[in-house]
Amino acid sequence: MNSSVTKTLLALLLALKKLEIPLSEDEQALLQDVGQQLALDPDYWEFIEPELITIIQANSTLHQLFEAVKVKLDTLDGRIPRELLPSLAYLEKELFGETKEITTFDGQIKGEPNNQPNPVISLTSSILRLSNQDHTVKQLPFIQEISDYVENYRYFNTYFANPDERTTVPPSEPLIHGQTYLLLVDISPERKGIESEPTPFPDQALAQVWNDSESLPLDLVVASKEFNIDATVKKLTLPRSGASDIVQFTVKPNLFEGRDYIQVDLLYRGYLLQSKQLAVLIIPVAGAEIPESLRPPQTASITFTTTDLLTHDKLALLPERFLTVDVQIDTRDGSTDLRFLDRTQGNQELVSYSTNLQSGLGNAIARVRQKLHSMAATKEGYQFKTQGDMKLLNTWLPQLADAGRYLYRSLLPENKGRTLGEDSGEKLRAALKPDSVIQVNPINPILGLGKATIPWALLYERKVMTSKEVHVCEEFLNHDIDCTDCPFKDNYKVVCPHAFWGYRYAIEQLPAWTSGELSQTPSLVWQIANNQPLYINFNVWRDFRFWKNHLPKIEQLGYVKMLVAEEIMELENIWATYSSDLDIVYFYCHGGIDETEQLPYLQLSDDKISSNFLEACEVNWQHRPLVLLNGCATGDYGPESYISLIDDFRAAGASGVIGTECPVPELFAELYAIILLKRVFRGEPLGRAMLTVRREMLQQNLNPLGLVYSLYAPYEIALARALAHN
Repeated sequence: MNSSVTKTLLALLLALKKLEIPLSEDEQALLQDVGQQLALDPDYWEFIEPELITIIQANSTLHQLFEAVKVKLDTLDGRIPRELLPSLAYLEKELFGETKEITTFDGQIKGEPNNQPNPVISLTSSILRLSNQDHTVKQLPFIQEISDYVENYRYFNTYFANPDERTTVPPSEPLIHGQTYLLLVDISPERKGIESEPTPFPDQALAQVWNDSESLPLDLVVASKEFNIDATVKKLTLPRSGASDIVQFTVKPNLFEGRDYIQVDLLYRGYLLQSKQLAVLIIPVAGAEIPESLRPPQTASITFTTTDLLTHDKLALLPERFLTVDVQIDTRDGSTDLRFLDRTQGNQELVSYSTNLQSGLGNAIARVRQKLHSMAATKEGYQFKTQGDMKLLNTWLPQLADAGRYLYRSLLPENKGRTLGEDSGEKLRAALKPDSVIQVNPINPILGLGKATIPWALLYERKVMTSKEVHVCEEFLNHDIDCTDCPFKDNYKVVCPHAFWGYRYAIEQLPAWTSGELSQTPSLVWQIANNQPLYINFNVWRDFRFWKNHLPKIEQLGYVKMLVAEEIMELENIWATYSSDLDIVYFYCHGGIDETEQLPYLQLSDDKISSNFLEACEVNWQHRPLVLLNGCATGDYGPESYISLIDDFRAAGASGVIGTECPVPELFAELYAIILLKRVFRGEPLGRAMLTVRREMLQQNLNPLGLVYSLYAPYEIALARALAHN
């Protein structure tokens, strides 16, 4: 269903809301007929639309309002945040006081095929089938919210100017090597400067934080590999409405010739609101010829936006974001740009530099994963053990620490950072405290990040010697994470588990950066809107040994409904029937990269699930479920096996993903999932639960395999309603 349908139907609803003269009975009857047609034959829009437009045009006032709203929606390209559209079940309750037979978000009756994938059609047809449609829309809060959004949007603008003449450099012109320019940034109702897709500034996210203030202070953070920039962080004052002040950065392109990038992040109290990437063509001298392949010279794209509402309770959590790591692949040379922002010091940029995954860093990542895989999947390791001992820990943890230290030093090499100096990460470590939340932001994953992820939990931040005498600290169970009063604290022949990032910090990797493959900007959410029972879609490879024992253990944790799929057809039926109910989508199965196609897949008992399969299912998970990938017992399973599927899960409505860094023995995978879900069912935030379980498995089981699991979701994500226990 194309966006013109969405724009037309939304424009009608918003025009009806503004209509002051009530519709006649004849007009109401005609709109009811349209509502019936939309419900029965949504795919026949080409026949329904002319009839609807005729009805609108016959009422001159309604037609005028409709056209005015449609202009605004055209500017927005019809993009409305998913959260502003309620579920059909909610709408039925608003309209009738109870939930009717049709309860799913996409308009289908329980058990029938998914035949209305467009939520706007479902909502509009439900409203139009009533009498007094204009009166009805005036009573619906979500219509007012959409109207406010459409009427009051603003844009995050960026553009260049010449410092002497103060004249704007048109986006049709390149910049010249070695010349000085002003990068101007503002937030305004007017869309100006370098063109980008029409994604508005997320004003609605700030709705509850204004209080009596007439303005809010925002932070602008600007970074680039090849541009000299006068300052990386400046303040922007945002008024309640209208245009902000214009903030200027002095920039100079160092690149002699070619295209370079500037990343501009906009934050409020450390919370990332929106990010934009500028792609700018640099020429050596004025008048140099520009090949057609390099046009247009200036482009911009929104790489992140949030529609999540900032409440005062959420803002109280923000200081936990002590560190943000922005990770970006440069497709020109394969290098990885990492920016470390210390949010406890007013977003001061701690260090900024580039490393290259094709050289030292890539080798360090591969070495860590190889050690992790050997520890997890060999009989000499933890393949058949959930309970370890100090002998086993001493066999593997020093090897893992050694590999993790090389990775840490590859990410933080000496003399590479402007402010890092020669401390090899000591300054960074001093800025972090135990239990800090480290936020990893992958920018534009479609450009290549999906093929190269970093096992952040395995970073080892203490120096460690390589010798036969190196062993695990015998005192770590008796001391806190900071190793207070530990006699071996400064002994580098002693491996301290607390020096691994995965035991020391909570790490969130946000799957919310936009990419060109998503038609609608996905939002960052902190809550799974579950009811009771909790609906879990459990997808399994049936030859696993413990899965039939795993199911009743999950059911004993709380009030859940398990929807089991052993084969693809069962999965399709579950997704078609329960697309609006699913709270957790759990893959307890194989996964990997297809040897022939080189594409990622998940393996059920009879067939594989690919990116094309997920797209063709056209699911709309309204409850924003969590996707849990518990990849067991297959040699090629790891982040490369699923990271590029995250866009597909996000497009389907997933709030986030839990994945693993390597294959996990089924014995451990089953135990880990039960312990983690027990905490999640209690309502604990997922990031905290994963950190706690990881530490518990180490301290109580002397088993370090909790380091295998990674979170691709916000730290705070949790169930809206904790489950009642049996």
